[in-house]
Amino acid sequence: MTWWQRLWHRGQMEEQLDKELRFHLEQHTADLIALGHDPTEARRQARLAMGGPEHVKEECRDARGTRWLEDLWQDLRYALRTLRQRPGFATVALATLGLGIGATTVMFTVINGVVLKPLPYREPDRLVKLQEKTDWSTQFGNLWGFTYPNFLDCKSGTRSLDLGAWHYGGGTVSSPGSAEYVNSREVSADLFSLLGVTPIRGRAFRSDEDRLGALPVAIISYGLWQRRYGGDAAVIGMPLVFEEKPYTIVGVTPEAFRIGDEVDLFTLLGQDTSPRMQNRAAHGIQVWARLRPGATLAQAQAELTLVGRHLADEYPKSNKGRTFIAEPLGPEVGDVRSTLWLLLAAVSLVLLIACVNVASLLLARAVSRERELAMRVALGAGRGRLVRQCLTESAVLGLSGGVLGILLAAAGVRPFIRFWPGALPRAEEVHLDWRVLLFALAASLASGLLFGLAPALRATTRELEQTLRAGARTLAGSSRRMHAGFVISEIALAVVLLVSAGMLGRMLLRLSSLNPGLNIQNVLTARTALSPATLTNPAQIRAAWDDILNRARSVPGVQAIATVDTVPLREGNNQIGYRTTPDPQPENQQPLVLASSVSPDYLKVMGIALRQGRFFDQQDRIGNEPVVVIDDVMAQEAFHGQEPIGKHLWIGLGTDPLKVVGIVGHVRYWGPAGDDQARVRAQLYYPFAQVPDELLRRWSELMSIAVRTSTQPLSVIEPLRRAVRGATGDQVLYEVQTMDHLASSALARQRFLLLLFGIFAGLALVLACIGIYGVLAYLTNQRVPEIGVRIALGATARDVMGLVMRQSFGMIFLGVGVGIAGAWAAGRVLIRLVEGMQSAEPLSFAVMIPVLVIAALFASFVPARRASRVDPVKALRQE
Repeated sequence: MTWWQRLWHRGQMEEQLDKELRFHLEQHTADLIALGHDPTEARRQARLAMGGPEHVKEECRDARGTRWLEDLWQDLRYALRTLRQRPGFATVALATLGLGIGATTVMFTVINGVVLKPLPYREPDRLVKLQEKTDWSTQFGNLWGFTYPNFLDCKSGTRSLDLGAWHYGGGTVSSPGSAEYVNSREVSADLFSLLGVTPIRGRAFRSDEDRLGALPVAIISYGLWQRRYGGDAAVIGMPLVFEEKPYTIVGVTPEAFRIGDEVDLFTLLGQDTSPRMQNRAAHGIQVWARLRPGATLAQAQAELTLVGRHLADEYPKSNKGRTFIAEPLGPEVGDVRSTLWLLLAAVSLVLLIACVNVASLLLARAVSRERELAMRVALGAGRGRLVRQCLTESAVLGLSGGVLGILLAAAGVRPFIRFWPGALPRAEEVHLDWRVLLFALAASLASGLLFGLAPALRATTRELEQTLRAGARTLAGSSRRMHAGFVISEIALAVVLLVSAGMLGRMLLRLSSLNPGLNIQNVLTARTALSPATLTNPAQIRAAWDDILNRARSVPGVQAIATVDTVPLREGNNQIGYRTTPDPQPENQQPLVLASSVSPDYLKVMGIALRQGRFFDQQDRIGNEPVVVIDDVMAQEAFHGQEPIGKHLWIGLGTDPLKVVGIVGHVRYWGPAGDDQARVRAQLYYPFAQVPDELLRRWSELMSIAVRTSTQPLSVIEPLRRAVRGATGDQVLYEVQTMDHLASSALARQRFLLLLFGIFAGLALVLACIGIYGVLAYLTNQRVPEIGVRIALGATARDVMGLVMRQSFGMIFLGVGVGIAGAWAAGRVLIRLVEGMQSAEPLSFAVMIPVLVIAALFASFVPARRASRVDPVKALRQE
């Protein structure tokens, strides 16, 4: 019979054991009677010879190897019974642990889905990412995307890898239905099979289609299928017009399939006719690969190194000093990773405070149970048995709190994701799974061990007589020190969270007060996709943009409109090198400037201050003298206090000088938090009308419009969309946002952290005050006889309150001292992880610590006042 069966049939086995013991007792008694003993004496001697029944049963259980399990079962039942007998204690402890474990589990669930969970592809551990690496470093680093020719050479030159490639894209789908801008990806034909993704409708691309001249085919996303085709099952074979090119739909991707961001359309990379496909200097293609069976990453890297050396010899102009590297492919989540780990650390401090609170409650119970534990020792229980019982009780409490925490986490995960500022990467992967449940179980058991350790260590096997005589009112010095240690640790942890919240609050106040350098009120921005038919001719492109501006000006509510390629506070920038002399200078040694291509009304739309000179006008067009306007940061950086107006700049490696005609105010392009620390702050503006013809198509793919309105900006969106559609109806606005929203989003992460840290700090403050109140109330109650003696000998109420408050002062200020050191260390972590955070300011300590001290003293006052009102007669009777 297995141990589980023995435990399950324990009652039946106990009955059989009782019968067997009675049989042996009666048999031995009968033998003694047969030898001439008196029946009563014979039974007495038989019992003495056999020993006590319970002792014999214990030996039998030891022989069967189930005693430990039966003891555990008894401890579990006893723990549940004691919790049921003390519903108030159980409710407070379970609520405290449930909230702590629940909040911690929510954070781990998000971390698990966003950071830890493998990518949702087949055998993700065998996927790698390839990059081109140079042996020199530029302002942009030394890691690059692939060029298409290098991708093809690596694909044919490696035996350990199966390679696939993709490239960012986007454009206008004009048929069927109305025109719509969609995100797209150009992919190699084998990318879907490499990732192990099968379309839910139709098929994946074929290798013979991934070439110039092949039939244009496309795979659409589940979302586009539902949105434009109504989920029609017969979508395979239907036409789709993308960027004025007809495609045939051959497949529909699964609903959850992503490559980077959400993508609506996939076309073939090999069918791209643009010149960059044959250019070994045109980087930007992303290359993913899968290790073949039996291959290792080291083998693949060795092969890539050989291919890199071969190409460097064959194409020295483009590939000299360039090699290829492979590294495991993982999720790219940016700075979200550090934010999530920071929040997990903060909420873990709250859980730790909750554990300390529960430990204090359990320790008080352990002190009150000393007579019970001493009685168990007197009856033969060893120290290990008592420790195991205490830990079992705390484990039951911890697991119960863990179950409650899991239920709270299940209800809180989705609201937390919706509350996250902006879009949380990989949000679709965030849900409770076995990893989360395992974490919650580990957190529950660890919490149970943590707060159960102190009562377990109190279980003593010494001085039984004194303990039995003293009863439950004697408080040993070790217990007082342990209670005091709990309070000190709670205060210290609360100080860390409170000061951290204070530093975040100070940071947000400082950043919110900064001047962004522009007027964000009533300004609307939108990316703009021209009609694909106009993009083939530079003259048509210029005419199309002029037509958009003229149409938009006629929309009611529009005060001014301008074009701009890089909108402040929005993702995307153009950093270029510049020179103040015509002397040649290597591009990687030139200082960088943020360059923006704009139309003449840009300053009027954005409300940027003109400091000196002039801004652009209609005369600044192609064929006239090239001009630029710089900001005051660049004026100081480039000309060092000299008069910039009339001087010239040279951009990159070009030789045509650009005349400086004006100076404008600095715009916090990187946002209030990041602009001061940005590596590139200098800004330069040049006329969109002077962009060279050969660059005009690429620039037009990047351009946006910025509109200042006399009414609420959102009210003009639809009239503006209709106005800019053009004669062909396929010019569209997308990513429409207000500048007010962009400015708010720039500090959304900081506000989010402040709110959560504020909540955590508030919980820590409440728990710390509850802890100090509970400990002082308990310690004071244990000292009632002593206080009664003091009052009887002449101590006043003020003396007694001073006695209790001095004890409180000591714990509070020692906890504050430890907490200050912890808060300083936490401040160093925040500086590294939170954009815009500065060094720890004394004001944050000076404001937040008194809040904690005052709250803790108020929590201490109630037990002190109660102690001062002790009746000495009743107190002496208790003694």
